[in-house]
Amino acid sequence: MRHWKARVLGLILILISAFIIHINWHQLGSDGQYSIKMAAFGPVIGVGGLFLLRFPSMAGKPTTTRDKIIVAVVLGIGMLAGLINWYLMDPHFFGR
Repeated sequence: MRHWKARVLGLILILISAFIIHINWHQLGSDGQYSIKMAAFGPVIGVGGLFLLRFPSMAGKPTTTRDKIIVAVVLGIGMLAGLINWYLMDPHFFGR
């Protein structure tokens, strides 16, 4: 129970991410349009939330080189998830 604030923040970030992704997919289905920024960065927020939920002691500014590398890897995973989400929303964009 030591890191409850980080875990609550992680849950909030996951919910925000799910809401952003849902709104963007809903807009795509109803209007045929979507936000590229929401498609790319919505999953980044969710991956960050999952990371905080799993590793609450890593919340805050990274101080060691190891921590900085871990944060960079988590950011990379989030960006890859965002790219996959964007591709699933508009595969023709990538085939140009």
